[in-house]
Amino acid sequence: MNAARPGVSRRAVLAGLASAGLLAACGDDPEPESFQLPQGSGRVEFLVPAFPDGFAAPSMLAAGREQRAAFVVRDDVDVLRELAPATLGLTVSVDGEVVVSQQLQRRTEGIITPYYPLVFTPEEPGQYVAEVEGADPVPFLVVDQAEVPLVQIGDPMRPVDTPTVDDALGVDPICTRAVPCPFHAVSLREALEQRRPTVLLVSTPGFCQTDICGPVVDLLIDAVGDRTDLAAVHAEVYVDPSEFSEGGFPATTDTVNTYALPFEPHLVVADGSGTVVARLDITWDQGELRDALDQL
Repeated sequence: MNAARPGVSRRAVLAGLASAGLLAACGDDPEPESFQLPQGSGRVEFLVPAFPDGFAAPSMLAAGREQRAAFVVRDDVDVLRELAPATLGLTVSVDGEVVVSQQLQRRTEGIITPYYPLVFTPEEPGQYVAEVEGADPVPFLVVDQAEVPLVQIGDPMRPVDTPTVDDALGVDPICTRAVPCPFHAVSLREALEQRRPTVLLVSTPGFCQTDICGPVVDLLIDAVGDRTDLAAVHAEVYVDPSEFSEGGFPATTDTVNTYALPFEPHLVVADGSGTVVARLDITWDQGELRDALDQL
């Protein structure tokens, strides 16, 4: 998608993930029982950034604010799934000085591909380097806050009218999940005006192109359950995805443009005052989602 920055496209981000070998079939169905995962060495030979690293696409990491950057690991055959280690010792350096040294926990609850989220606060812009034992160093860029248009923790939410069952606002369909999700009863603007704790999920389940983004709507359905203390809002990415079948590239929705999203999925949690208290990007599991909702 092309949200706020010229030349930043969803295809560019997905191209970066494709080069890392993360692309899989569309949709969120689990792998069939007959599918046999390739059995490689199980060693961590490649550390893969599952976020725009500043090279394949402009960086999403802003200096001076708490940031979350997820990594995936590979061996000589494939992305590690059953064989991914429970913890991953990772160091991050800039200009040769180590600024982060953490044991990252494997996250895989309710999803197919395990990942390792790094949460840290980079103090200055620059080229950072992530390293784990046995794998080549992975550079990524941190940029000035002014260069990252994404909403940050501590920022106010951005009111926008999202499609509902009563007013689709020209978006068709308002939910591309096979069975439409229950998060289209109220618009984001209405939820914020009611000063309710609010969760905004931007995703397009019917057109997901990576196995790390497929189940996010289902994860939110499970996490929210029967809770009445918050409003959950799902917004699609494309106004009319049928244009894909005609060889075109559909326009993105007002929500995508308002939140300046060059990728999806994207989840933002805000308290009753409309202040952002948590944000998850690109891949997350049920555990991280619970942690985000626990901020309310």
